[in-house]
Amino acid sequence: MINRFTYWVLLIVLALAPLPFGANRPWSWSLLSLVIGILLILWVLTALRDPGKVRAAWQQHWVATCLFLLVMLWAGIQAAGWTPAAWHHPLWGAAGAALGTELRGAVSLEPGAGVETIMRLLAYAGVFWLALQYCRSSRRARALFQAIAFSGFVYAAYGLIVTLGGNDSILWFERWAYTHSLTSTFVNRNSFATYAGLTLISSFVILFSGEGSRASTNPFSRQGAMAIMDKFSNGGWVYGLIIAVSAAALVLSHSRAGIAAVALGMVVFFAALAAGRRLAGKAIALYGGIVAVFAVVIILVAGQAAEGVDRSVEREERGVLFGYSVEAIEDYPLEGSGFGAWSEVFRLYRDETLVRGYQRAHNSYLEWASELGLPATVLMVGTLLGLGVVCFIGVRRRRHNQSYPAAGVAAGVLVASHSIVDFSLQIPAVSVVFAAMLGAACAQSRSSSEAEPYLHHMHR
Repeated sequence: MINRFTYWVLLIVLALAPLPFGANRPWSWSLLSLVIGILLILWVLTALRDPGKVRAAWQQHWVATCLFLLVMLWAGIQAAGWTPAAWHHPLWGAAGAALGTELRGAVSLEPGAGVETIMRLLAYAGVFWLALQYCRSSRRARALFQAIAFSGFVYAAYGLIVTLGGNDSILWFERWAYTHSLTSTFVNRNSFATYAGLTLISSFVILFSGEGSRASTNPFSRQGAMAIMDKFSNGGWVYGLIIAVSAAALVLSHSRAGIAAVALGMVVFFAALAAGRRLAGKAIALYGGIVAVFAVVIILVAGQAAEGVDRSVEREERGVLFGYSVEAIEDYPLEGSGFGAWSEVFRLYRDETLVRGYQRAHNSYLEWASELGLPATVLMVGTLLGLGVVCFIGVRRRRHNQSYPAAGVAAGVLVASHSIVDFSLQIPAVSVVFAAMLGAACAQSRSSSEAEPYLHHMHR
């Protein structure tokens, strides 16, 4: 009973997370972290009472687990005040000298931001863990992707209604940014583009998966195509509608990088399915051509639509932001300047070149490297890359329900590519949805017959 309650609350969290500005406010991400923490406690209590409820052991993902914990450990050390003074950022000493008093310094420029960022990442890890446990069942994995697809449809439809109706607002608040682009309940159009892309992938997952034997048939074969047509005639048209609405909202977001990343993610999704089913060369070539044409057309359409509205200073200043981040990395390549402290780093390096302030580096990798240092950034990227490899192996290994691990690979490519020019992963709503998809994908990367002997041995 508790297990079922925890699972359904998790789905509700995924559905509601984008509502308050993508949960990108202190009160909303704190509430989100609190709810996830409670769900984890409930899961632990259930697992202690009945070890059989542990559907996936951490040892199965021990590499990614250890890498992530090392990153969190270092982020905690950065924020701690008991580290040697030689490790502390020089600004603490300069500030103490100016004030005429000795300050309790830290490696981090802003220790409080480090603690807050650790809390958020642990919440995302909690979502991943819960999805990993509950989505060992293909039925629950399907329900999770359905929840993401349907909630994404609602947000996309809302965005279309607001944008096409000329209502310049987010919920009941007057919009203050990206007034000519569709952002739905998000503030940043690029963040919404990433979220819409995850919605699209989730919708295709449902179309290419199913309970029956025909559902797992090669979708590029004649029999597979007939199976998909059967789905459309038996209710699958709903997902076709979700795809159409989400794609329309994506184009109207005018996020060129976001659209390109989504197109790349979709290419990878279908390519992963093709690789997993070992298609003939002609089938792969035909598929690749269709997807390539689709990707080029949608980017060109979006580019024309955005031509009249995309005159933001932000585009021109991204290169300057990248330069500041590189300077910070060169100054503190190993220790970094503190997790979550990039806005403080920016203030140290900015000059009259920029006309406004920034809170993000618009490149997640440079931001992590300037905050955590290069070694910890490598560990962070390695964590995500390792989970992506697990999903890819799952696509190749499994004979059924391959669309689930394929979704993990595609979602990873989407957010990884978009993170080169933006910061969607720093938006809590995007991160929790991505974490849930990745957790479900990893859970479905192993068949029940592979996992059960290991877990039975562990529970003895």
